[in-house]
Amino acid sequence: MTYYWGNGAYCYSNSVSMLLSTIGENITPSIVEVTTGFSLGASLERNRMLFFDNGLSSPDKGINLAFHNLGFSVVEKVQFSDKGMPIEELKNELKTSPVMLGPVDMGYLNYLPNHQFLGGCDHYVIALEISNDDILLHDPAGYPFVWLSLGNLEKAWKAESITWSKGAYRYWKSPKRIEKTSEEDVYNKSIQLYKEAYKEQRNQTNFGSHAIKFKAEQIRKSNITDEEKGHLKHFAFPLGSRRAIDFSYFFKGQNDFLSSLKEKQAKLFGKCYSDASSDNWIGVSNTLEVLAVTESEFEETILSI
Repeated sequence: MTYYWGNGAYCYSNSVSMLLSTIGENITPSIVEVTTGFSLGASLERNRMLFFDNGLSSPDKGINLAFHNLGFSVVEKVQFSDKGMPIEELKNELKTSPVMLGPVDMGYLNYLPNHQFLGGCDHYVIALEISNDDILLHDPAGYPFVWLSLGNLEKAWKAESITWSKGAYRYWKSPKRIEKTSEEDVYNKSIQLYKEAYKEQRNQTNFGSHAIKFKAEQIRKSNITDEEKGHLKHFAFPLGSRRAIDFSYFFKGQNDFLSSLKEKQAKLFGKCYSDASSDNWIGVSNTLEVLAVTESEFEETILSI
């Protein structure tokens, strides 16, 4: 398989990679993504919309797991009381080093051309400095060195519409390598994480192949909203393909059967996107049925290791 380099909705993985680069560590977003454990499986969430991730976890949990599995400690801070944005604390942190903020609500990131349509969508960014009433960010959505007003930052970072994340104004700082990890170490830790995730999801109708089959049937019966069509077409399918590619390369040489399953899934996600973009939703439904079979095979293989 030819590897894919390009844009993708890898905001937390890109942000973790950028934060680690501040201490001279070159960890690719692809490796971060596969070590979170979050981007495996499928789940029906948020009005039973289909997401290709572990709905029993979250990006926040996955970020911490990735730091741990890759051999780093990191300081995570979050506010559970309504004290307002910790702006003085953030200013002090940025005097020492950049920090990773998130989740933030993309609807308030008004430098994004389509921000008015992104309310409630979660995102992660790197904060670099504060000057007067603005903050300088590296936004992995394609906007390096972009300025945002502190007023909009407060609304975005409070993340009131991002219901899966507990607390507000969450950030990570001061990563430090505490363990020299080999590829074998990272692989073994990740496999254990995957097994635990699939054991937790197992036999629940809102997860895994059950969720994919459910959505395939809904689509076949034209019981799907325009909102979810947009979600699948512009987010879930292309992101699913990108993630599957990274997992395929992660497994290559360690477990070639798992690698081949993930390569097959990557191509199936691409087919889903291609059919969705031409409004061939019966084609999408048929491909999701095949994807459900591969997901079941992948789950069984992980649990048998």
